[in-house]
Amino acid sequence: MIKVYQIALTDAEIDAINRGEETEKSKAYFGRSFDSTFKAENFQYYTHVATVDTNDMEKAFEYMNLWNSDKVTKMVRAVSSMSVGDILEYNGERFRCASFGFTKI
Repeated sequence: MIKVYQIALTDAEIDAINRGEETEKSKAYFGRSFDSTFKAENFQYYTHVATVDTNDMEKAFEYMNLWNSDKVTKMVRAVSSMSVGDILEYNGERFRCASFGFTKI
């Protein structure tokens, strides 16, 4: 089983961003880009959003992007497809979804 963590923004946080307001959480959200380095202090903004029934991170990526409901258990109502910056936890170790593959953090 692989746990998937994402930064989820509330409607109020999205409205604040649209007004040009910036918070540490919004900086963490937008700092998940392809070429950025993961900052450990930003993990506080991540939420366990799904558990994927596989031990293969590539399969977890596939299942969360094809929404294989037999393999993905949503832990919260709003879950997005897996993308760069999402965190996967497997056997107590954490990995960041990168532009190609996964990097251990």
